[in-house]
Amino acid sequence: MPPPKLQHIPDNELWLLIISGNVSAYAELYERYWESLFEIAYWHLFDKATAKDIVQEVFVYCWQKREQIQINESVAAYFRAAVRFKVLNYLKSESAREKYQLLAGRALPEFTVNTSDHLAMADLQANYHRELNRLPDKMRAVFIDSREQGLSIEEIAQKRAISTQTVKNQLSAALKKLREGLGSFFME
Repeated sequence: MPPPKLQHIPDNELWLLIISGNVSAYAELYERYWESLFEIAYWHLFDKATAKDIVQEVFVYCWQKREQIQINESVAAYFRAAVRFKVLNYLKSESAREKYQLLAGRALPEFTVNTSDHLAMADLQANYHRELNRLPDKMRAVFIDSREQGLSIEEIAQKRAISTQTVKNQLSAALKKLREGLGSFFME
C-alpha cells in the first residue's frame, strides 16, 4: 500500500512525522506555511530580506529542536507565535531601533491575535515569567533593566553601581539560563 499523500495529512500528524525525522513531512509543513509566516514578518518589519531570514530561522530552529518542541494546540499557531516572537526580538535589537528612528514617519504595525495565537502566546509568556523568576535576584534585575526597561549597558551599570563588564556578564548568563529553561520557545 503506497504511503498517503502528505498534502492531505493534518498538521498535528505531520508534526509527529517531523519529530521522527521525516524530511518530506517537514517540507510539506514548510510549503503550507512559509508564505503566510513571511507575510506576518514582512507586515511588521517592512523588510523582505529580514522577514525571509526570520521565517527561515524559525523553520531551521524547529527542525533542529523538533524532538524537544511540544505543540499542544495548533501547529500553525505555534509557528505564527514563533515568528512574532522572533520579530519582537529583532525589533528590540539596536540596529532595528536605529532603522525605525529613520522611518519615524511610518506608523508602527499593530499585532492582531486570534484565539489559537493567544493560547500559544499565553503559554510562551507563562514559561518566560517562570524562567525569569528562577534567575538570581541581581541577574533578574539587570535582565529586566535591559530587556523590559530598554536601558543601555552603561545606564544599568550606573543605576546598579556595577561595572559595565558585570552587566554584560549578567546579561549573557541570564540569556543562557533562559534559553536552557525555555528550550523550544526561546529563539534569539
